[in-house]
Amino acid sequence: MTNLEKYHKILMSNLKVKNEELNDEVLVYNRHTNWDSITHVEMVAELEEKFNVMFQTLDITSFSKYSKGIEILEKLGIDMNQ
Repeated sequence: MTNLEKYHKILMSNLKVKNEELNDEVLVYNRHTNWDSITHVEMVAELEEKFNVMFQTLDITSFSKYSKGIEILEKLGIDMNQ
């Protein structure tokens, strides 16, 4: 399983979305029905655990849409193409 697939699995599980909904038009914090503050914290914790990284406060607050999560993980040294 690639890192991108792992990321997708976490989002799909927490936000109850399908693969075709994994995009910036659908997955936006506080605009998507299931992406509230509690789910946000749960996703950050799961991403940190799965990828063995630590989000900084700015990372947590800027994780506001699908692509931003990928950007943050890449910034933390995760190769999303692996």
